[in-house]
Amino acid sequence: MDLTDLATRLTATTHLPPLERYAALRDLGPELKATVAAEQDAAIAAARAELSEAEVVAQAGVGVSEVRRRITAHGKRVGAGRGPGRPLRSVVDEG
Repeated sequence: MDLTDLATRLTATTHLPPLERYAALRDLGPELKATVAAEQDAAIAAARAELSEAEVVAQAGVGVSEVRRRITAHGKRVGAGRGPGRPLRSVVDEG
């Protein structure tokens, strides 16, 4: 799910009757949370590709552990390698 599609679906709930709006927003909640987290992870990973870890920490206003956690989460989501000399998780799990 991308942010544009999610925003469209979220906006569409404003015209619903109150209880239908509640149900629609309740159903969108987990997807909204997951999509926003994925976008945050991707943004931190992109920033880290251009800047040092210390710069990302300072500019994002979060701790080192948060930056590292988001980079790890993004890597798992997109299937990125786990570092030099380390196989992908799927290879390790099959082994």
